Amino acid sequence: MNIVNKMKTDWNRRAEHHAQYWIATENFHDDQKFSRSGEQSARVLLTTIAPYYDPSWMVLDIGCGIGRMLKPLAPHFRSLVGIDVSGEMIRKSKKWLHGLGNVKTLETSGVDLRPFPSDSFNLVYSYVAFQHMPRQVFERYLEETNRVLQPDGYLAFQIPIGLHRNAALGDTIGIRNYSREEISEKLARLGFQLVEERDSKTITGKKQIPIEKLPFILAQKITTAMPDHVTDWVNTDCEKEFSLLDTRMWLWFAEQCLHEGRQDEALRTYKSLLEQDPRSLENWSRIVENLIERGQTKEAQETLEKLKGALPTYTKLNALLNTLK
Repeated sequence: MNIVNKMKTDWNRRAEHHAQYWIATENFHDDQKFSRSGEQSARVLLTTIAPYYDPSWMVLDIGCGIGRMLKPLAPHFRSLVGIDVSGEMIRKSKKWLHGLGNVKTLETSGVDLRPFPSDSFNLVYSYVAFQHMPRQVFERYLEETNRVLQPDGYLAFQIPIGLHRNAALGDTIGIRNYSREEISEKLARLGFQLVEERDSKTITGKKQIPIEKLPFILAQKITTAMPDHVTDWVNTDCEKEFSLLDTRMWLWFAEQCLHEGRQDEALRTYKSLLEQDPRSLENWSRIVENLIERGQTKEAQETLEKLKGALPTYTKLNALLNTLK
């Protein structure tokens, strides 16, 4: 499984589980809270581009999910397009964005912007998406963004700036941190210039803000870049790679369900995680605890027997089995 298929598989699974949770982890509980989070992010983006904004712009959202930001941005631009690697996210976006005639969404490969001709957009933005992408994918998107932007067009994106942090190629949710120098170098090499000297009084009252403190980094296309056509990494096998953060987020969702009294949904979440990460002892134990609390001791014992097959070296297994006999 290459990175394109891995991203599609992982993000479709997350979207089928609970799309709003995986898009806005702290604001997923209901549609109103989710909508307000999108409105807040949209306001920050509009503030970021305010000195250069034109309502006639054509806009592209990379990693749009179900359209959290596209909906509140729709009244401000002539047309908007959202793309996502997950076909399930795009399917759900059709309902979320229903009735917005100037917005469309489509599924793409997750590593390029092939559906769009050169010089198609005035603004490309991405929020809480690039940070989850392998470095190779992020750089490819910068190349492709340069291609699809019109001359002097803008790129606005969020990325964690700080100490270098990386993750395996097939880790589709792990956070990648970038240094200021790395971002500056990538942008300059790929035809962009950072826009730092701007009127940002509406944000902080200062005229210059370090990019590591900006919610969106803003860059302008100043030249057409020569793309790097070396994409061998696309075909690298990454099927067996998994993310500890992914596991933690599934467990956290299940814990929220238990806290809210939704035991059935919690158990379904634990079992879904088991299919993806059978090595998580914490998840195995949560399943068994949940089954015992529900009085399903037979199923709890069967689960422990499965654990014995999955992790035969687990030394405490026999003791756990004995407690159920």
